[in-house]
This record gives sequence, structure tokens and C-alpha cells, in this order.
Amino acid sequence: MRIALISSEFAGLPGSGGIGTYFDHLSRGLVATGADVEVFTAGKAGDLPEIPGLRFHHLGDPSPPFFSVVAGGAFRDRNRDQPFDVLECGELKAEGEWAARWARDVAFVVRLHSPSVILNRYLDFPLTRWNYLKKIFFQITAAIGAKRRGLPLRPILLEPFAFSWNQGADLEESRMAGLADLVLVMNEEMKKFATGHWVIKSEAIKILPNPYIPQKNRINSEPLNNKTKTIGFIGRLEPRKGIVELAQALSQVLPQFSDWNVKIAGSSATSCLSASDAGKKAQNILARFGSRVEFQGRVNPDKVEDWFASVGLCVFPSIWETFSYVTLEAAQAGKAIIGTRTGAVPEILDEGRAGIIVPPGDVNALANALSKLIADDDLRMNLGAAAERRFEDRFNPERVMGEILEAYREAIERANRRASLVYLNHSRAERDRVPKAPPQG
Repeated sequence: MRIALISSEFAGLPGSGGIGTYFDHLSRGLVATGADVEVFTAGKAGDLPEIPGLRFHHLGDPSPPFFSVVAGGAFRDRNRDQPFDVLECGELKAEGEWAARWARDVAFVVRLHSPSVILNRYLDFPLTRWNYLKKIFFQITAAIGAKRRGLPLRPILLEPFAFSWNQGADLEESRMAGLADLVLVMNEEMKKFATGHWVIKSEAIKILPNPYIPQKNRINSEPLNNKTKTIGFIGRLEPRKGIVELAQALSQVLPQFSDWNVKIAGSSATSCLSASDAGKKAQNILARFGSRVEFQGRVNPDKVEDWFASVGLCVFPSIWETFSYVTLEAAQAGKAIIGTRTGAVPEILDEGRAGIIVPPGDVNALANALSKLIADDDLRMNLGAAAERRFEDRFNPERVMGEILEAYREAIERANRRASLVYLNHSRAERDRVPKAPPQG
């Protein structure tokens, strides 16, 4: 099977986040199955290390809408030379729309990560009175419209009010999703979004987890080490990851447990609206604990699994997630985990049987969960073992990649039926244009 992946993000490129991580794991997992995979991404040759069996097409500037057009042209030319069976892209910024339009003979798959209409809810606001009032107005009106359209998110959830609906981006992304032979989502919440807001037919949507391909197999390699007295967080230091709420919870907990330390790994993601820095705010809150709290900055991808081995428990207090790779990575590493009830996190943590789940944004609940795990070595060990079993039972690479390949085969069948229908309609139109012979006699 020949598969093309289009994404300006890929793990290792500047600014790459969860979408880049997804395409990194997906491409490596597909190559492991024997598929022929090519990735159309941003940057230039040499930005990413070579991956055996994987071909990169670096297309330069990742800025929309230029990337979509350039990627579409590069894909079209490559498809002419060596046709692909499947094209997959994410919905954000509609980066695969032109490729899909210019190669309708290829099965088109769209994976929903975090559509713009959802991401806009988690930006913060410029500190001016006019913009503050305007954002409140848009938040309220959009929340009313969101309820009518079936959006799964609660209104006015994150401080401050910031959900001004970007109709242009939403239209582009929904229009591209409408071209897809199959739309892949990570949980029921995103399926509800796709059917309720974008009016995608339910039968064209499939729920599949993200693939995670470990760099090494921790199972049966080293014993669980959840007695290390270190709390770990890894991720972008931005409002929707809950880093400020984590800092507030830690400021309650750390005075009670003076022998525990904290490692916070990740780069600050400055707000694109107000230039506020959630990471800096968290540092200011925790500054009084000195060297007990270490802000480590970004961890290289090849060092992430070693980072997990160095902590005794992990906490990921996201306000909003669609999937949460870090939670899955922590589960594979056998860590005791605290997560929030958002996106696929409850499924990863088996509804609380493989970790502790707290409400998003609830600082007191987060502090109580931290205190509970810190005080109980056996609970940390048991939850870590349960998380590891959950990964092996539901999220092991062989099972997930098998499900993805099956979804691709379904998309190919749908594309074939679509092509047959187009051909049939075209044939009927041609037949109807043929003038009928005049009656004889």
C-alpha cells in the first residue's frame, strides 16, 4: 500500500506539537507494516533525521494557505509518477484540501486533532477593556450557537473569555473534511463535533486511537520505578495544558511533602493574542520552592522515555485535549498518572482504573490527587502497573496499526464506490446528450 501524509508539523520541526508527534508515530508504524510511505511536510532537507523506509518531501514555509497549495502541487506531481492508494492529513488549517481536489482518484482520509473552532476557545485575550468586552460578547454568542450546532465543549471554561469563532478557518476545515472518504476521530466527543457541527455522516466517521511506537520496549526491560520522589510534567507550557493550575496545586502540596521535588519539561508557548506567558506565570508561582522545582525546557524526542524513567508519578492537568500523547507515553512507561476528564484521557486511563482522573481546571481536586499519590507508595506502584497493562491491552502498536490499515482499506473501498458513481453519472449525462434518432415513417 502506498500512503501519502501531508502535515506542516512533524516531530523534530520547530513549532511541532501533538499533530507532529502523531505523524511521526504514524509514519514509523506504517513503515513497520511494510507500507510505502511518503511525507509532505515543512522545512528543508536535513531538518529531520532519516527514517529507513520513509521518504520526506520538505516544502519550506509552513504558513497557511501557501503550504496547502504547495503541498497539493507536490503531491499531484508525485502521484502522477507513482500513484498513491491513500492520502491522509489533519484537519487543522486544511493542509490537504488542494491535494485532495487535484487527485480525486486517491482515497482521502482526514484525522481530527483540534479544529480551529475548538482551539480558539483556549486562547487568552489582550488586556484592553474593549477587547475584553468584545471577547465576552463573542464567547456568549458563540456558546449559544455551539449548543445549537452540537459542540461538545462547555462554555467559558478557561480563563479568560476567548472563544471568538473564526468562521473562515472553520469553513476551510469543514469543507476539506467533507471531501474525505473517511474521517478518523479519537473519541466520541470528537465524533459528536464532526456530526453535529460539520454535518459529516456518521457512517463516514471511525473512532481510532492514535498510534504510539515506543523507541524501545520497556516491558520486561527494567523494573517499575515509581518510588522516586519526583513529580513530573512534560508538555507545552501554555494555558490549555493546565500548567498554571498545576503550579497552584503544587504550591498547596509541596509544603506538606518536603522530600519531594518536581520536574517540569517543555517550552513556553506565548499567547498569540496577548503575548502572556503561562510558563512564566507558573515559574513565578513556584519560585519560592527554589531548586525543588526544576523547569527543564524542551526534552529531545530521543530522551523522552529516559525522562519518564526519572520520575515517580506524572501529572497532566490539561484543560482540553483530543488525545494526549504524553499520557499514553507515561502509561507505556508504567507511571502512576493523574489526568483530567477531557478527550481520550479517560479511555487511556481506563475510566480511572489505570490512573486518577480529575475535572479540568479544578485546582483543589488536583492537589488532593497529588497528595493521595505522594503519600501512598503502593498505590503508585499499582496504578503504574495498571497503566502499563492498559497500554498493552488496548494501545499496543500492532493492534492500533492493524486498525489503521483496516480503516485505510475501508477508505479505498469508499473511494472506489465514489469513482464508480461519478463514472456512472458521467455516462448517463453523456447518453442523455446524444440526440435521439427521429421516428421512422
